[in-house]
Amino acid sequence: MKEKGKGKKAKRFGILVVGCACMASAFALRATADMQTMPPGITRTQVLDNATVMIARLNMAPGARETVHTHPFSAVVVQLTVGEVEMRVGTRRETAQRGHEHVEFIAAEMPHAAANVGTNPFALITIALKPDRVRGGTQAPAEAPPGISRKQVLDNTDARATWVVFEPGAREPVHSHPFDLVLVQLNPGRMEVLVGENKTVKDYAMGDVLFLPRNVPHAVSNVDTKRFDVMSVAVK
Repeated sequence: MKEKGKGKKAKRFGILVVGCACMASAFALRATADMQTMPPGITRTQVLDNATVMIARLNMAPGARETVHTHPFSAVVVQLTVGEVEMRVGTRRETAQRGHEHVEFIAAEMPHAAANVGTNPFALITIALKPDRVRGGTQAPAEAPPGISRKQVLDNTDARATWVVFEPGAREPVHSHPFDLVLVQLNPGRMEVLVGENKTVKDYAMGDVLFLPRNVPHAVSNVDTKRFDVMSVAVK
């Protein structure tokens, strides 16, 4: 009888594990389907996918319009190029010209839709925050070094977005964060990036994305002759 009881428990445990795996698979399939079903005039290019975020670039032609939809994850949307945007989030509806300093936060399962109501195409960077990610720690914003200015544009329980301007020659000291960080290049610039012991110098184009993992010493410097801007998104 004891052996039969153990068998029943093992069977129930097996059903629970299979059920959880099916739920995870269903989430992945739904997320993939939602991302791949693009309305006319909208193209999506995946940029990065890891355990913390899934990042893509969206290009919207004039007149392109999303249908109202939801996602099983929260997302940070960074305006990459200037455009006339109609944005619906829940019961809010707003039409305005948006530049690259604009960031929109869309909570998980929140009905939303974007449309290009202007005469020129525009681009967005979408940062999907995976709900099963390991949460990061907290850290107050530090004082900006010389030649670097910061403007916080979003802060909630999931993410903090900061518009950062690097003047020519500006350098960050080596530092780290207890959370993962996503940098979105808002205009072209030549950047020196130190991550751990690895240092690179390269030209970054508008829309390039850099992922900096938590607790890894890093520093960004402007080695160009002109200023450049990045949107820094801390994933909490």
